Order: sequence, then structure tokens, then C-alpha cells
Amino acid sequence: MKTSRIGDRILVSTSGERWVATVSGSIPDWQRQSLELWMGAWMALGAMLLYGAWAFPGSERNFYLICLGFWSFFAVRAWRAVRWRRSGHEVIQLSQDGVELRLDHGDTPGRATTAPLAVVQEAQPQEPNPKSFFESMEQQFWVVGGDRIHLSAGPKTLVFGKQLPPEDAAKLAQLFNQRLKRLKAHERQA
Repeated sequence: MKTSRIGDRILVSTSGERWVATVSGSIPDWQRQSLELWMGAWMALGAMLLYGAWAFPGSERNFYLICLGFWSFFAVRAWRAVRWRRSGHEVIQLSQDGVELRLDHGDTPGRATTAPLAVVQEAQPQEPNPKSFFESMEQQFWVVGGDRIHLSAGPKTLVFGKQLPPEDAAKLAQLFNQRLKRLKAHERQA
């Protein structure tokens, strides 16, 4: 098995015809701790809203229940971000069977998205747009998103490389495309 690294977050390994890239979701400790502290404060706010919904009568209770609905939405998003930053990683696997993408948490594999090799096109790194508000939000450490590499596979577009620096995304896409060409050439010869 041959293993190499791209930047701090990407580990690429090849074993025979199987190519696997693992992109870590980790961030610096101070950012992870800030995110966890914010999550704790958000839980305390939820406890106060729950108390308000329980203790106050009538229309005040309705106000607290509506606030709890909004609070719940952001609590789930915050929990997903904390969980991803603690133990999440993307797994991109390319072999004769095709491409497989997963979002794993620790030792627990995520649900795989697959596509056969025949329909997989070359990976395209996406250039960042510094003028886009939504794109800049997707690149923040408290969000799970910001996929940098797009891959056309028949009618689907598969994405991976969450919040990678542009140069690391370009190197990863280049390695993916080299392996894809090799596998497709091997498939044609067979």
C-alpha cells in the first residue's frame, strides 16, 4: 500500500487498483473549543426557553414554543457541526467498481453514494468566489459544507472536499483524475 499526504487534512492511499482519499473534518483546537463552548451556551438558552414555555401561561407560552422551534433547528445544525469537527472525515474511493463517497464519523461509516466507473467524468475543483456571501458562509468552521470538488456522474453531480484550501482541492482533483484515466484505460483494454 502506498500512502501520501496533501496538506494537513488529506491522506491518499493506493492498494492495487483501489484509490482512497480521506479528508479530515478537523480544525485547530481553539476553533473546536469555541464551537463547543457556543454549543453549550446554545443548550443553556434552550433550557431557559423550555422553562419559559413551561412556566408562563397563554400567549407568552406560544411565544416561547415558537422560539423553541427556531432554537431546535439551529441546535441540530450546531450538533452536526460539533460532531463533524470532532470525528468526521470524507472518504472518496475509486476502483474498477466505480466511485464511492461517504461521510464517516469516527469508526462509523456513513451512507455511501456510488456511481459506476462508466459514467464518472473528471473531477473539477471549484474556484472560490470571494464576493459571494453564501460561499463565504459555507467556508466558516461552524458550518458543515463548502464542497470544493464537483464530479459529474451521469445525471448526478457528486461533491466532496469540504472547506479545502483551493490549492489542496486542485491537487486532490488532479490525483483523482489521473487514477480515473488509468482505471478507464484498463477497463477498455479488458
